[in-house]
Amino acid sequence: VLGAASDLDGRYTVSKIPPGTYNLIVRLIGYSTVTVKSVQVTEGQSTRINLTLSSEAYKTQDVVVVARNLRNSEAALLKDRQRSSAISDAISAESFEQTGSGNAAEAMSNVTGASVVDGKFVYVRGLGDRYSSAHLNGTELPSSDPDKNAFQMDLLPSNMLDNIVVIKSFTADQPGNFSGGIIDIGTRTFPESFTLKFSSSSSYNMQASLNNRFLTYPGGRLDWLGMDDGSRDIPGVMRNASIPDISFAFSDPRQAHLLDGYSKAFNSTMAPVTRTAPVNQSYAFSIGNKVNLFARRLGYLASFNYGRNYSFYDNGEVGRWRLSGNSSEATSLTKDFYLSDSQGKDEVNWGGLFMTSYKLNNNNEIGTNFILSKSGESEARYLSGQFFDGNLPEDAVYETRVLKYTERTLASIQLNGRHHLGDNSGVDLDWNGTYSRNDQSEPDLRFFSDHYTVSPEGDTSYTIRPAIYTVPQRFFRDLSEDNLAVDFKVSIPFRQWTDLPAKSRFGGYLSRKTRDS
Repeated sequence: VLGAASDLDGRYTVSKIPPGTYNLIVRLIGYSTVTVKSVQVTEGQSTRINLTLSSEAYKTQDVVVVARNLRNSEAALLKDRQRSSAISDAISAESFEQTGSGNAAEAMSNVTGASVVDGKFVYVRGLGDRYSSAHLNGTELPSSDPDKNAFQMDLLPSNMLDNIVVIKSFTADQPGNFSGGIIDIGTRTFPESFTLKFSSSSSYNMQASLNNRFLTYPGGRLDWLGMDDGSRDIPGVMRNASIPDISFAFSDPRQAHLLDGYSKAFNSTMAPVTRTAPVNQSYAFSIGNKVNLFARRLGYLASFNYGRNYSFYDNGEVGRWRLSGNSSEATSLTKDFYLSDSQGKDEVNWGGLFMTSYKLNNNNEIGTNFILSKSGESEARYLSGQFFDGNLPEDAVYETRVLKYTERTLASIQLNGRHHLGDNSGVDLDWNGTYSRNDQSEPDLRFFSDHYTVSPEGDTSYTIRPAIYTVPQRFFRDLSEDNLAVDFKVSIPFRQWTDLPAKSRFGGYLSRKTRDS
């Protein structure tokens, strides 16, 4: 048997064929086989055979393909939006990687109609925080801010997420407190095969990295983990103390001694120091697989990430002007004060995700989802300059310092299920039970203001004037919000009046929130 393969244009050559009579058989997948009989081959001559093939369908037994609907690409989210009856926008994990977004707040800056405020809060269509709510896999997330209803989106690292969908119009399957919009954050799903990933990255901030003027202050031993080690706590002796009045302490040695002891029980650091800030760094690790357990499919995914970032500026300016006299006659504003401003921030973010999904049979699947995210932000700020309102001497330099630490924690555990009721009924039941807790602690927020003058001899005199500006102060604040939510959705297919397929949906949503501050 002699033969050859054709090129892309269908040309072929079978060489070194002895003279004689042959049958020529031509085959191509997807086309019917053609046989040309009694082809004469003469010595020293070429025999040309041109053929046209006809397409042919091959019929086999039914092939069933089972796969999950992945929602971590732009194409998948676009298809969902096309089918949705609500106006929405979305961004996927595919876009997170392309834009280099490190957390959910940075990713949301690329969504049309969403505004990111203070690097944490997301407003939909320009409306305030009271009109927007954040959901995790369909369940509302608690807020950890004492003054806002909005969830702090920077708590969720992007490598733990599959997608973020912004729903801008109300439909019947949304919670009853819908007003401006819902930001629904979808976590990652387990892979179809074993995966093990580790990544690390670093970045250089031109204002902060390796800058030896970076403002900071001595904190706790666990600041690198985003948590205070207790060094910023209210001193134990102060928790149930009766603080003496300072006016009596001037004349009563016992109360003066008591007041002195209370004062010295606090951390004595009230001003920032400078040091060299390292470069920003981040690390991520994940492992996942799909295995068989009791002859059923069990999928799992575990993910962990850690990041530390530094930011700094020393060229800030803060000023205040006021209008004096009759506004119709005024030609200029009066300067109250003008200060130079510098600030350093050291922010630590880390978090973990663990999720499982177990397929009981072809029609029933249950799963769990656990998220823990931690953030600690240390901030040091220094302002100095002059007051021009006449309350301070003209040569006096006013200065104020702020030392602040904010610790935030998000923990969420979800139990969910998906059920297809009956083999042919098409009725679907989805349910979800979630408990989540969000904590924010601001231990020992410190303010220290004073002014100083320098004499002609070079001596510096420091003064605190309570009548002109606030005295040194310390604040301690804690807030926690718990959210327990249960919801279910039932979808029933039917044929409408024009015999087109349609679905009827109903469900319920119950949420209980408690907040302590």
